[in-house]
Amino acid sequence: MAQEQGDFRIQIGPDYKLQINDLGAHAGLEYLFVDRFSLAPSFTYWFPDFGRSFNLNMDLRYYLTEGVSQIYVLGGYNNLWINAQPGLPGTTLSRAGGNFGLGAFLDVAANFGLNTEFKIQSQNTRQPVLRVGLVFKVGGY
Repeated sequence: MAQEQGDFRIQIGPDYKLQINDLGAHAGLEYLFVDRFSLAPSFTYWFPDFGRSFNLNMDLRYYLTEGVSQIYVLGGYNNLWINAQPGLPGTTLSRAGGNFGLGAFLDVAANFGLNTEFKIQSQNTRQPVLRVGLVFKVGGY
């Protein structure tokens, strides 16, 4: 039940921006390139009151614990795209930034788990984001 080199996971679920009450849906991957360290790219599509918004994250995770409940810290890069007037050329804003946080992976079954994550994204107001996901373990275990 350790995080070992070569483990590969797929994750889907909701994201929630705590300060502005924005809900989104995310999909992501996680690849453990050495024991306890992984790269976790993910994409979130937000559902704002008007316009379109989406986010790309590239996180580096370090697992602090092993076993059924695996706690990790993360840091990485993110980019937020906002378009308040879809359909009009030149109206999309791109905002790059960093993020940091912590999370926990709960190993539920041989090929299935749950993940929760809390992170701060640095664009504009240092937006706190809560993420919950269903995780499917694909290989390496």
